[in-house]
Amino acid sequence: MKEFLMHNTIETQKLAALVAQSVYPGLVITLTGDLGAGKTTFTQGFAQKLGVTARVKSPTFNIMNTYQSHQIPIYHFDAYRLEETGAEDQGFEDYIGTDGVTLIEWPQYMADLLPNNRLDITLSRGVTDDERLIKVTGLGQAAAIEDKL
Repeated sequence: MKEFLMHNTIETQKLAALVAQSVYPGLVITLTGDLGAGKTTFTQGFAQKLGVTARVKSPTFNIMNTYQSHQIPIYHFDAYRLEETGAEDQGFEDYIGTDGVTLIEWPQYMADLLPNNRLDITLSRGVTDDERLIKVTGLGQAAAIEDKL
């Protein structure tokens, strides 16, 4: 596990851009953290690095947004609303670990669908309003991404 202390949203997005440089089809990235911890901010920096020009926002009400990057599709999940119902039998497995890269906010509500090869990112608030502590853990094949950071 590697830890990074970010002092503002720009630094968070720069770290996300570094992660995006190692993207490959089938990569799953989980984003864990409280409301307002920076999960969507991370996703915005990630998508921007891959050339997404559309507005990247949290898919809270849609559960999933798809963005086409210059390289591969980005599937952005917000599983928060699945707390009660779960993710099984909803067709989400058709996207996770397939032809694109999948970013999942609130991954604990999709735990049964998570592959063993993934990059787990935990974001937590720091001392100031803008500070974030970001922990990155690569599992399986994704450990190479952690090593590059």
